[in-house]
Amino acid sequence: MSRRAVLAGVGHTEFGKLAGRSAWHLEAAAAAAAVADAGVQPRDIDGLLTDPGPAQGVLDGITPHFLRLGAQLGLDPDYAGSEILGGAGSVAIVERAVLAVEAGLCELCLCVYGDSALSAPGSFAYGRGDEAAFGFFGAVGLHALAARRHMHRYGTRTEHLGEVAIAARSHAARTPHAQKRQPIEMQDYLASEFLVEPLRKLDCCLVSDGAAAVLVTTEERAGDLRCPPIRILGHAQAHSLSTYASSDHFDRLPAARCGPKALGRAGLAPADIDVALLYDCFTIVVLLQLEDYGFCKKGESGAFVEGGRIAPGGSLPVNPSGGLLAEGYGGGMLHVIEAVRQLRGEAGERQVAGAETALVSGHGLGMNTHATLVLGS
Repeated sequence: MSRRAVLAGVGHTEFGKLAGRSAWHLEAAAAAAAVADAGVQPRDIDGLLTDPGPAQGVLDGITPHFLRLGAQLGLDPDYAGSEILGGAGSVAIVERAVLAVEAGLCELCLCVYGDSALSAPGSFAYGRGDEAAFGFFGAVGLHALAARRHMHRYGTRTEHLGEVAIAARSHAARTPHAQKRQPIEMQDYLASEFLVEPLRKLDCCLVSDGAAAVLVTTEERAGDLRCPPIRILGHAQAHSLSTYASSDHFDRLPAARCGPKALGRAGLAPADIDVALLYDCFTIVVLLQLEDYGFCKKGESGAFVEGGRIAPGGSLPVNPSGGLLAEGYGGGMLHVIEAVRQLRGEAGERQVAGAETALVSGHGLGMNTHATLVLGS
């Protein structure tokens, strides 16, 4: 267990409505891009972990995703598997790869997210639990409850949610591959239609076809590769599986438990983080994470994001590629890739000056699952 894991290669496809390109084709392209970025050969890959996304993970979940993708890639790895943790899945498979590499179960582990949710009918249209009998469908309804409760308890205003959406578009304007590069202002946000009050269309993440991949290997092996390795300083997971049965389910994400653990293992405090890649399926989730990770006190995230603090040039840049709200829905793997690019100094116009540390989060299912990575250059 003395081997130290690092991130050594990243790659992704375009994101959007990619009719005619299956999720399998997209995943293969992302895997090839990550392998090329690291400068290794496909035959070197001895680990494969996948996050199948909503369409493949829920609708087409009979055949294990890793088995079909691995066969398509021509891999016979020593270590393989898939995770279905919703939006926490991509960060979770990177963590699982770290454990496998450091335990010697494999040396070069490919982690792949991919889906064609925008082209696959019904990807997000299924009922969610017993509450579907009462007309309660989808993640937006669940997170709308969290937003309304936060407003009730702490006086959070709709404009605070708008600050998150505006910052995402401002970041995406500097990201050539982002789906939504047109900046918006508060008046545009307030004119956006409600989906489930108080959440508007601009409070909700994109639905995208696309794929993204990263390679995890040992520090020693990375010395022979093309790009400088990114160190994995700390990681942790936490899960809240009781949902409505828990009295604080809408008040406190599992991030409040795994965030301090990941930061503690890295020997860092929230103030030491240069760039935050926070899972942003909905604007309220960004506000909740800012509190639960300790960037601000409980109930103060609304005031914290005022004045462009998380936007380009702010004191805590959040999702400088635009995130799920504007870059594209990459299951959380695009967040990992952006962290790597920021720490390598490869982010171009959106580069955060002097970025040496990054926090990456994944948040999934009915606000049940959460995973955290702390990375360093």
